[in-house]
Amino acid sequence: MLYALVEMLNKESLYLLALSIPLSFALSACGGHESAPSGQAGGDGHSAQQGQKNGQSSSHASGSGTGSGSGSGHSGPRIIAVTAEVSKRIDLKTEMVTVRDVVVPLHLTGRIEPDYGREVDVSARISGRVSNILVRPGEMVKQGQILALIDSPQISDLQGEAVEAKSKLAIAEAHAERERQIYEEQLQRPKALLEAQATLQNSQVHAELSEQELKRQEDLYREKIAATKDYLTAKANYAKAKVAFDQAKTALAREEQLYKNRGLMKRDYQLTLAEVARDKQHLATICKRLDFLGADKKMTQKVLSTGNINGLVQITAPITAALSRYDCAVGEVVQPEKSMFKLTDLKFVQVSADLPEVDLPRVKLGDKVVIKIASYPDSSFTGVISYISVNVHEDTRTVPIRARLANADGKLKTNMYAEIDLEGASRKFLACPKSAIQEHDGSKIVFVQRTEGFEERPVKLGKEGELYCEVLSGLSDGETVATQGSLMLKTELNYQH
Repeated sequence: MLYALVEMLNKESLYLLALSIPLSFALSACGGHESAPSGQAGGDGHSAQQGQKNGQSSSHASGSGTGSGSGSGHSGPRIIAVTAEVSKRIDLKTEMVTVRDVVVPLHLTGRIEPDYGREVDVSARISGRVSNILVRPGEMVKQGQILALIDSPQISDLQGEAVEAKSKLAIAEAHAERERQIYEEQLQRPKALLEAQATLQNSQVHAELSEQELKRQEDLYREKIAATKDYLTAKANYAKAKVAFDQAKTALAREEQLYKNRGLMKRDYQLTLAEVARDKQHLATICKRLDFLGADKKMTQKVLSTGNINGLVQITAPITAALSRYDCAVGEVVQPEKSMFKLTDLKFVQVSADLPEVDLPRVKLGDKVVIKIASYPDSSFTGVISYISVNVHEDTRTVPIRARLANADGKLKTNMYAEIDLEGASRKFLACPKSAIQEHDGSKIVFVQRTEGFEERPVKLGKEGELYCEVLSGLSDGETVATQGSLMLKTELNYQH
């Protein structure tokens, strides 16, 4: 008997072996002292007769009218008699079956995906040949880190245009500087004009005096009073004074003309400034185009300062993530439409699943979900519903939903299958404790408390909550079932059978 009992116990119930042996002896003892009532009929009589044929000295007792039995001839509900002493020894506990509000978790299957915006394809913005690759698959890269270098003829052309534009800008700036000096000189013209006027007046006075002196010396020379030398000297002085007067007159006319044309000089200076601004804008546009196509700003400045054209474009990481895909090689010609790298950041992930249409009222944004992964059977992950689609799939009648959860340790990988349990809304139904349910001969059973012991009762179950199951048939509201210790009753039932 002990050997058969051990064979029926699983590993989880071995610790109850010490209690099951006394229980079997106690229950057998109880059955040995009881006798069937004279009014027992039907299945009881048949069991007694079968027991006598098999040479059994005793049978387990049953309550009045309920029947009891062991062996293959049993036809009625089986009752296991349990004394108060045995009940205390095995710490037997009971609970009433009643209508309760039970939160029924909703179970779905899904898969792990990267969070929105955390998986990106990296490609070149311009066609070219890969000259160098600086990363390896699986490597963690930071935002802005250089992934590869591409040699592009278009970049070379733009760099050449930038060098030429800088040269033109330098010429325009030199011309503007010259016009600036001229214009500033024109601003000083009123002073020069006044000086020219004063010089003209002085030369005019000097010329008049020289003319008078010449006339006086000429009269004295005719009267043989003045010497020839004095006459010639006066004549020379007059000629010099007249030349100086003519020069001062010409200088004044020039200054007056320049002063009248000062507006024209300002216009020329403004035109040169406009040329400088145009050339600056042209150079800046070329640099912006280089920057948009992926050329490094420092590299562009080096090209402008040295004039050495290299035509290189840097492919940089747009986010901090792991390099999950690598699809290029040195020497390969790449196009903008081809993805060279894929970066995946799994610090946060999402679980996508399809929710049946009928269960849609049970789920709302912000609900907590518990996620199980086959790779980590002893761990569970918690997330919240972050997305519920506005569309129902016309064929499957399901609604796509997603739950977002943290993944700082990186355990969760893309495309992992996940078991999802949502709390959902509570339901009211006849509820039986899950700890009271046992499985016997492929059926779910419970042990219902009776006056004479515990009756084996097959039940049909529906929805399951965390602690309770929905009872579809087999139990009535108000009945009491064994919870803790029900495994011991099942063990005794197996022994009797």
